[in-house]
Amino acid sequence: MAVTAHRPGFALLVAETTVLVGCAFGFPVGSDGSDGRQGGGTLQEIIQRLTPCARFVVLTQVVAHPHAQHRDIAHRLQQRLLTDLHSSLAVTLLHPADRGARAAFSSWGWQNMGEVVGLPGPVAPCVLTMSAEEQPWARR
Repeated sequence: MAVTAHRPGFALLVAETTVLVGCAFGFPVGSDGSDGRQGGGTLQEIIQRLTPCARFVVLTQVVAHPHAQHRDIAHRLQQRLLTDLHSSLAVTLLHPADRGARAAFSSWGWQNMGEVVGLPGPVAPCVLTMSAEEQPWARR
């Protein structure tokens, strides 16, 4: 199945050797609230309850091949993507039962803000944030 993403500022970063090793993708959410969500509250409104930041980057996915040779590729992909998208705050949503992903993001410096209600979906996702002030990907 092919999926097309149409979102202003959408970024996809791919790591490959002779095969695909990993990828990361995300998009900025602007001060106009244009995150494309429908329903009981935009992602921006929910994030603004947690932080005063009006603009942020949503890291929607980080995928990496679990091979020892490509160790730390997921971390490097997310750092590079966040650097390229220039934002003072990064946000990601994780399924609350995905302990492996939560542990990985935590080891990369992300802070778990807890589960949020109001987004479409069968479960309330965990919102994780990372401030650019404290992260090396923001320093140039």
